[in-house]
Amino acid sequence: MNKKQATHAFGRQQWWLFLSELISFALIFLSLGTILWRVFQPSIYQGVDRGIRVQRQLLLNKPVTGGAPSQDAFRAIAFRTSILVFDRKGKLLNGAVNTPATRQQTSPSAKSDSSSSAPNGQDNYTAVLQQLKLNKGHLNELHDVRINQQNNFRTLTFYVPKTNSNLAYAGDYLMIVTNTDSEKASIEVFKRVLTWSMLIFWVISILLSYVLARLNMRPILRSWQLQREFVANAAHELRTPLTVIQNKLELMLTHPNDKIMDQTEQITLSLSEVRRLNSLTSDLLLLARSDSNMTQIRTETVPMKAFLTEVSQPYSEIAASQDKQFTEQIDLDRRLTIDKQRIHQLIVIFLDNALKYTDPGDTVTLMARVVGTRWELQIKDTGIGIADADKPHVFDRFYRVDKSRSRATGGNGLGLSIAKWIADSHRGRISITDNVPHGTIFTISFPLTHPKN
Repeated sequence: MNKKQATHAFGRQQWWLFLSELISFALIFLSLGTILWRVFQPSIYQGVDRGIRVQRQLLLNKPVTGGAPSQDAFRAIAFRTSILVFDRKGKLLNGAVNTPATRQQTSPSAKSDSSSSAPNGQDNYTAVLQQLKLNKGHLNELHDVRINQQNNFRTLTFYVPKTNSNLAYAGDYLMIVTNTDSEKASIEVFKRVLTWSMLIFWVISILLSYVLARLNMRPILRSWQLQREFVANAAHELRTPLTVIQNKLELMLTHPNDKIMDQTEQITLSLSEVRRLNSLTSDLLLLARSDSNMTQIRTETVPMKAFLTEVSQPYSEIAASQDKQFTEQIDLDRRLTIDKQRIHQLIVIFLDNALKYTDPGDTVTLMARVVGTRWELQIKDTGIGIADADKPHVFDRFYRVDKSRSRATGGNGLGLSIAKWIADSHRGRISITDNVPHGTIFTISFPLTHPKN
């Protein structure tokens, strides 16, 4: 996949991420709005409904059940409530309507007297109520009615049996009518607030979805970039020894009559590059397996002092052969559970790295000790050191602080990456500090408890 194709693919992936997150936010907001609406709308009428039912029980001379509203709440609802009386044919018997203002003047026992005119200021309200008709299909059901597009009522119609003790209404139909303009206004206000809130949060969700889509693509883009760099570096590292081997073999073919002794130098160089190529492919395979979690650590209980002494012993001779000093301070006389092979490999990587970047006369030191609840290894050297700008990158694959010197010493830039993976697999931490006045200190610390496989 070239860069243009990759850019197109990533753009399409980012677009799908944006759409999926936007749809998710939309569904969440829609569900939340629906729940709020379904909860708020019925709750706004709870007090009205309870007041209407209480009045129905009182008009039927029945005991109030289900818990009556408070006196203040009942008075507030009763003040907005009117009672219409209909006969069996649906004729309104109290023509002036038993409104809150007239109810004080109307005697329940004088049904015929309730047709007197309403006081001044009640005429319009009475005229509105007189438009209500008896609907026997809604008996004993709460029903919403709207008159003239501006007056809202909640009604409950029921029949009063002739045997009822309330002789004023026995044998008639009563309609309890409560004005719900204030409740309707509250619902309209809530609807507007909810609608605008949904619109605002919808715009926010669009922006948030875009930002999240870009943030989610960053690790993908970074991984793709690292993969490209890894493949390019691996190809370059593999090409170098292959080119050397090819050139040496072609050179030997130009002398078909030579004996092996005559081509010893060419064969030796070719074998050296083969060994380097074998080491590189092994490192690449190890890192590939670690990325896919195919490589697992195999722990065992190890006497650390004897183990570390055995690992470090050859480096004393190597340092002496290079006119360098090697010292060790192993204060770790206990048994720990580790992957012996991997820890061995980690120490070799750091010691080998320290010897490569020190000059004759310099010193390399290996220290091991317990610090609190952790045990740590320290590899110190008095070599060329590492610049602060390079420290965050020394564990990157194929990264070299001094590329020319690394090639001369045979490094491929993978050793510290492998060491980092080994430390991580043991729940370890690696830090890099300067060794004053010059040099580098690598500190690798591990928990005293054994790592989980």
